[in-house]
Amino acid sequence: MHAPGLDYRDNLAWNRQMAAGLARRMMTGDAPAAWAHNTEVEVQFAVSHLRLAAGDRLLDLGCGWGRHSLPLAARGVRVTGLDLSHELLTLARYHSRRRGLTVDWVEGDLARPPLRGPFDAIAQFCGNLLTWFPDRDSARAALWHVAGLLRPGGRLLFGSEDWQPELPARAQRWDEWQDGAIIYRQRFDAQQRIAHHQAVVFGPAHRRREYRQQVWWPTLPEMERLFAEVGLAVVEQRNGCADVPYNPGAPGLVYVLERQSATSAQ
Repeated sequence: MHAPGLDYRDNLAWNRQMAAGLARRMMTGDAPAAWAHNTEVEVQFAVSHLRLAAGDRLLDLGCGWGRHSLPLAARGVRVTGLDLSHELLTLARYHSRRRGLTVDWVEGDLARPPLRGPFDAIAQFCGNLLTWFPDRDSARAALWHVAGLLRPGGRLLFGSEDWQPELPARAQRWDEWQDGAIIYRQRFDAQQRIAHHQAVVFGPAHRRREYRQQVWWPTLPEMERLFAEVGLAVVEQRNGCADVPYNPGAPGLVYVLERQSATSAQ
């Protein structure tokens, strides 16, 4: 699995492939509800802990098909949904039309969002945005851009209930669908805190495509040093979207951060 020279462009190709797979499964039979566990709990947590009110501007990073964007828009929040996947945004537009809801759907990369702030709040549900990037420097640059979209005092929410501080050294799994299959492999360098992922996709007529991804997997102290560098203060730390104290021995990690001033994120 050694793949020298990987950079963020490889990660973008990886993420587009994963999103296309999700969109394909949703368009060929899997109802959105199958991918929407705990949505209402997560939306309520965001409304409370981001201090959202009707009319506030929220940026939903990695919005996908609108799982969180749509119920937030139904509450009167002015939502912008950003995603890299054209296929998932096509589904998002379809569901927003069906529900009569207005969301500003934007196709783009969260490393350099093609947007202008300020937003009252930003959320990335069900993921750690720092682990989209191949190294600390690129993660810091992306977080700096995201923080710069917040108004002073605005809040950022991100994390997931299945976060692990340490990854297995090696792992492999597979998935299949009509006319295709995919094998996922992972190798984790615990010293450098870098995870290498490989996906081999087999399509009709045994056509083979391969995607690779390299991501930085920071420790909690490394993440919190990064927050301070870009002008974000930790407001809350949880294992998930529940109002219970953080337990470092349990899986999951969710942060609520607050932008400190208009000039901090530099």
